[in-house]
Amino acid sequence: MKKIFKKVKDIIRACRKRRTWDHVIIHRRKLTENPPGLVLPLICGHVKGKLSCPPELTILLVHNYESEPIMEQSLRYVGIENFTVVRPPINGPWIHTVKVSAILNYLKSGACKTEYLLYCDSNDAVLRDDPRKAIRCLEEENCELLFSKTRSKRVYKYLSHAKAWTDQVAKEYGAPGWYINAGVYVARTFFLREVLETAMAYVTETDLPGSEYKRLKDNGTVGEHLPEFPKGCGCDQTILRYLHPQLYPRMKIDYQGRLALR
Repeated sequence: MKKIFKKVKDIIRACRKRRTWDHVIIHRRKLTENPPGLVLPLICGHVKGKLSCPPELTILLVHNYESEPIMEQSLRYVGIENFTVVRPPINGPWIHTVKVSAILNYLKSGACKTEYLLYCDSNDAVLRDDPRKAIRCLEEENCELLFSKTRSKRVYKYLSHAKAWTDQVAKEYGAPGWYINAGVYVARTFFLREVLETAMAYVTETDLPGSEYKRLKDNGTVGEHLPEFPKGCGCDQTILRYLHPQLYPRMKIDYQGRLALR
């Protein structure tokens, strides 16, 4: 009963605040995990059937769901049909670094012809505004890969140098406590390929599924099991946070929060 009551409160709060939102994407699970019949009119109703994807942008999703996840449903709801879904072959549990290899293979194939690419997680995000704004955010930040932001910092227990550096940069921007959220980002396609090629050095055939990686983090035994951490961790977000210092300022965080509400 408490869980239901909390969901109702979250939805009521969203109803009150939605007119003030200025985000391209809503990536807040406590909202987007509700039934699509409720979420889409609430979050995307003001642009139902009104949006389009510009010719210079590819909107990319990576999943292997049998039915359409909520991001896919939101794109169709707002009028966008020309998006791309990459479906990596999976034998066993989903491992998050599959996204690294799947997107890189897609880019290497030459199938992506656009200058820009907008990646969104499939199962807990929805598009609520013109995707052209994502390109403007990237250009205004004067970078080539722009991640949305999150408060989550758990993996930094094993990335102390990267965390210290990230905290210092965030402080300089007047945005302490914000970190990379790899669930939503916009990039110049050629640079994204470079980043993913670099990230592949930390992807292995024995990468951990999310549940096992979480267990090691909870037990404090990541270093014991992964001596070359983050190599083998199975978490694309961890790897990208590790790489952030060496790829900055070409790779940045959207501290203004225009790209996504997390």
